[in-house]
Amino acid sequence: MSVVTSSLADVASSEAALRAFLHGLPGVDRVGADQRAAMLGTRSIKTTAKARAIDLAISMV
Repeated sequence: MSVVTSSLADVASSEAALRAFLHGLPGVDRVGADQRAAMLGTRSIKTTAKARAIDLAISMV
């Protein structure tokens, strides 16, 4: 839990500090993420929400 309690200023102080912080984070549960994505894929989502999600995904790339 000490990784999470690092202050934002400490983490942003240098690239090395940011790398250390990011490497200290727990990994992604691949199976859980895949299950969640599959579940979301079966849900009906309104057209406006789909458009916003696509715009957001494109802006992140």
